[in-house]
Amino acid sequence: MKTTATLLLAFLLSNFHTLKAQPVVYFDFLSHNEETSSWDAPFYYSNNRNYLVNLATYFAANGITWNMQSDWTYLTNVIEQDTAYFPTTNNKNILRWMYEDKGVEMDPHAHESVYLYPDVAKLLDSIGLPESKVIGGSIYNDFNGTNIWTNLVYGQYGSVFPDHFWQPEYLMGGGTPNHVDDIKYYGFWNPASPSDYLTHNPGSPLHHIGVGCEMKIRDTSTVAYFVSLLHDVINNVQSGAYPDTGIYFQTVFFSQGDLTNIAFYNKIREIADSMNVIVASGAAQWKTFKQVYTEWENNGEEVFQWECGEQLITGTEPAENKNAINIYPNPASNQLTIEYQGATAEFEITDVTGSSVYFLKLSSAFTNIDISNLSSGVYLYRLAEKDRILKTGKLLIQ
Repeated sequence: MKTTATLLLAFLLSNFHTLKAQPVVYFDFLSHNEETSSWDAPFYYSNNRNYLVNLATYFAANGITWNMQSDWTYLTNVIEQDTAYFPTTNNKNILRWMYEDKGVEMDPHAHESVYLYPDVAKLLDSIGLPESKVIGGSIYNDFNGTNIWTNLVYGQYGSVFPDHFWQPEYLMGGGTPNHVDDIKYYGFWNPASPSDYLTHNPGSPLHHIGVGCEMKIRDTSTVAYFVSLLHDVINNVQSGAYPDTGIYFQTVFFSQGDLTNIAFYNKIREIADSMNVIVASGAAQWKTFKQVYTEWENNGEEVFQWECGEQLITGTEPAENKNAINIYPNPASNQLTIEYQGATAEFEITDVTGSSVYFLKLSSAFTNIDISNLSSGVYLYRLAEKDRILKTGKLLIQ
């Protein structure tokens, strides 16, 4: 006679094809060394280098992934200054040591004031690093000049190194001037044009790789604020608020130059430790850019697009949920209207440090709230029903 456990196992195996696991969120740290003359100061460079060594060692020891995206000025300083430090990094320059000994991925990042992306890729090659397939950021809706991402779709020759040709396969980010309205999407698609960036063009060989919600570590942000944002992403995926067909790659960004501030450096480690707790729970995994896009390539290259905290852009959304939540106007000034057709929910506005500045329990389909007492600036909002996050986003108050 079969036992209950045997019957249950037989049932699960016979119905295995009908079961679908929830997608896993992928975590990764991302840094830029922005174009600044500070790198030309020997003590600034050497001090920052020491923190890089310490952080790379800490990340590697704890299984934490990191994509370091370097600009022209920093790379030239590595070439000119780093020979004095070889003994501290296994007789290698700092970037080769981070890549070969600590597993940090290296990508080009270019402001393209004189040089172009192929020129930065050439510098990385001269340092002894493998060629990256990733464009480390660009202004996605820019139409003018020689530094628009469309020039790289089929490859481009350098300006400083006119014989060097570079053709990337992935474009990350999706920035705007001064980062006032960057796109915040998960997934992979091939952008059609700067004016039609969110439309998939199957004929283009350049893929956008979405890095999710905007999470940038600054001195004014708290560890608790970042942890709450990360938990929101996990909750949205696990609750089914986000589609189970998606690839959710969430990066946490910091500026490399800020590492020389010990409080900032310690904050990165605290956030990393908190992220590792989530990873240990099984709700997330550490993956680099290459690891994520390789997994996507190996699983059929299905196009997916989902805006962080918003509605489904590509895919199927249940009809009863369409247009169920509307929060407007945005930007707002004196009044905000919340349209929600569901049960009682809670609406909260926080400032960029994570401090709550407005909270209200909703009980009707249309709610007008007075926000005239809030100062002008950028805020975050969240609409939740019990433990389920319904909608999050950025609110600009003028």
